[in-house]
Amino acid sequence: MRSPRRSLGVLAAVVIVAAACGNAKTTVSNAGNAQGVTSSQITVGGVASLTGPIPADFAPIFDGVNAYLNMIDANGGVDGRKIEFRYPLDDGSNASQDTDQVRTLVEQDHVFAVLGVGTPSFAGASYLAANNVPTFGYTVSTDWTAGPSLFGSEGSYLDFTRPGPETAYLAEQLHANKVGVLAYNVGGSKQAGEGMAYVMQRFHIPVVYEDLSVQAPPVDLTTDVNRMRALGVDLVVSCMDLSGNILLSRTMRQDGMGSVAQYWLSGYDEAAIAKFSSLMQGVYFLIGHVPFESARLSPGKYPGIDLYLSKLAKYFPGELPGEASLAGWVDADMFVTGLGLVGRDLTRTRLVDALNSLTSYTADGIVSPIDWRLEHKRNGLVDCNVYVRAIGGHFVPLFGSSRTVFTCFQTPQPQSARSVVVVPPASSVPGA
Repeated sequence: MRSPRRSLGVLAAVVIVAAACGNAKTTVSNAGNAQGVTSSQITVGGVASLTGPIPADFAPIFDGVNAYLNMIDANGGVDGRKIEFRYPLDDGSNASQDTDQVRTLVEQDHVFAVLGVGTPSFAGASYLAANNVPTFGYTVSTDWTAGPSLFGSEGSYLDFTRPGPETAYLAEQLHANKVGVLAYNVGGSKQAGEGMAYVMQRFHIPVVYEDLSVQAPPVDLTTDVNRMRALGVDLVVSCMDLSGNILLSRTMRQDGMGSVAQYWLSGYDEAAIAKFSSLMQGVYFLIGHVPFESARLSPGKYPGIDLYLSKLAKYFPGELPGEASLAGWVDADMFVTGLGLVGRDLTRTRLVDALNSLTSYTADGIVSPIDWRLEHKRNGLVDCNVYVRAIGGHFVPLFGSSRTVFTCFQTPQPQSARSVVVVPPASSVPGA
């Protein structure tokens, strides 16, 4: 996986509502190659889980899209065209409804592009890919590899079962000798648990306890915690969602494991730490973008994140920054970047081709470089992410270097390596 950061932040929410993906009929057509485009505007729409069991994880993606497009339109648009985000549709966290909604966007609403996809199961991906519709969204499932017109906000390739070396690197830095892994008993959560165990064992870090069959949502983790305590576990890796992680932390504190390090694949969230600060103290996280806190800790060093925060506050006052709205912001930036490369003679094909020529897209220094020649179907050659730790009421970046908050790894790791190979950040990495 290019970044455990990317999809695992809402991974457990995905598996809790995992509905059967629809078998949508795909119709390949170039008839709409420039639909939604006039001399003065470009019409786009999006689909997100605005209702259903997990709207808080996805609904803010539209706010990020709108904040960015409002900024662009306030400055005259792109090449004289305003961008109209006219159709924000809701799939109700339901895979079959997701397919229906993307077809509605293309066949009834006649959008040029689908911008701001935030949903646990992107069942409409194959239809959009078959019709070469430029599509941008929050990559939390493997659906995004369906075709070269689908652009995830941090790349489109995911592999839950064979992740990168990031978790093993954290274990090495913490000198962990006995790791415990917890995951839900379904879908991506279980696969991620298997992946976490795999990467630890790949680097000779003993995994002494695994429970990949936790019921979702969990109601009692006492048995798991007591067993891990008896085995001397010194690092707990959780592939559960935020509610499961909070229960885990509370149980560990109650049952004598309060000082044991925890690494959560879900929970980097400003609202979460404001609410659960005491239970999140000391927990480690991995993200694929410049932390929101960098605007305060290193003002001016990461202008892309500074701009996102300022425009989110302007257009959505009182809303805390979050990974969903940031994904929407990056999606919109990617779309506008492609428009700028194409110019006035705009078609879907030209836009897709232009974006797929980019070798180090970073959304103005927010995400680690994406090579779109590769990252629809495979990893890039280097994987860069950011470690943060919850301290007080904030997340504090860790590791990195004197130049950047990102820590970079060779991919794939050398087969002969017994410890994780870290590489210097390239000049294209934000802050480097």
